[in-house]
Amino acid sequence: MILGEMSWPEIEKGLKKTRTVILPVGAVEEHGPHLPVTTDTHQALEVAYEVARRREVFVAPPVHYGICRSTRGFPGTVSVGFNALRDYVYDILLGFHESNFRYVMVLSGHAGGQHMSSLKEACQSAVNNTDLRISLLTDFDLIRCDTPGDGHAGDIETSRMLLHRPDLVRGLPPANHPKRPRYLILRSVREFMGNGIMGDPSSASAEKGVRYFEMAVRGVLEALDELEGFSV
Repeated sequence: MILGEMSWPEIEKGLKKTRTVILPVGAVEEHGPHLPVTTDTHQALEVAYEVARRREVFVAPPVHYGICRSTRGFPGTVSVGFNALRDYVYDILLGFHESNFRYVMVLSGHAGGQHMSSLKEACQSAVNNTDLRISLLTDFDLIRCDTPGDGHAGDIETSRMLLHRPDLVRGLPPANHPKRPRYLILRSVREFMGNGIMGDPSSASAEKGVRYFEMAVRGVLEALDELEGFSV
């Protein structure tokens, strides 16, 4: 059930079937010269929509912006602050509670450390202050990649976009595996990263995208089993 396309009577009727909602969270962030800056949002949404085809859950409109600390040196990366994301998502979670949802999965297509920490604080505060049950995960962690050392804008993300939005993929650039400084603090990864890739998009394919996508969907379904079935 796509929450943003439903009227309130339809939502009220749907709540008699399930009180679970998935909140996709993305980012507006460079993904190399070949993928759109909304790649993370696309990935989270596609997984959530497929889960909703297989299971009675609501899919909420996504949070498009996130924390993109390391890639801020690239045009098109638009980051929000730690507190801003935390407080915004916390208010959304309270809104779900007021609308009689009971179970919430926050599904992030972006896996940055500060981004996930901010979401975790929002979720923990909502759990502390309501009777919501909340899961937080990034679908990137659910996928086992075929390509060693794959990362940002590499095999996984390019394959998934070739599956869902091939019209937005602008070629398959060669691998780029920049060496991260161990101790040096930099303003952005652009200072050592080059074109914004950390991985091997040249090895990507839509066929791989099918397998990666299925891994993510199955992982989310397992997490929903835990969310809805866990008792204390």
